[in-house]
Amino acid sequence: MASLFPANVGMSHVRGIVKIIKENNGKISISQLAEEAEEDVDDLLPLLEASKLLGFIVITKSDAKITPKGEKLASGAYTRTIIRESLTKIEPFKSTIKALSEGSKTTVELFEYLSANSVFPQDGEHSSESLLKMLLTWGVRSKLLSYDQETETWTLIS
Repeated sequence: MASLFPANVGMSHVRGIVKIIKENNGKISISQLAEEAEEDVDDLLPLLEASKLLGFIVITKSDAKITPKGEKLASGAYTRTIIRESLTKIEPFKSTIKALSEGSKTTVELFEYLSANSVFPQDGEHSSESLLKMLLTWGVRSKLLSYDQETETWTLIS
């Protein structure tokens, strides 16, 4: 199974981590990054995983290094476009796009689809509520997805 995007990771936190790495000549030790970001290492790890999955950084032993895509993100140019394009390649967004290409779905329907396809496991960390939060935080903010609160349905943005 492909790596799953960490639940409860915010877009602004990922952008902040990438900016800190860029400001340190594109490479920083994870311990120094935790100090500069004022994050516990345990809280930093999901941010690093999200940044890595999105293609903004690479992790080598105890260092985080920015990628060319991360450089673009840190510069602030085309941020939404860069994030949207990156999301289409990782789970659960990739499978969400596939499900929504067949028509709009509720969060519960998406959760059931993703769970049935072993993309978004039903466990303590992953639930329909955490999926809703993740899709709102990343999918809607990047203009990849649209959410109608009245009908509680998701659609793809063309």
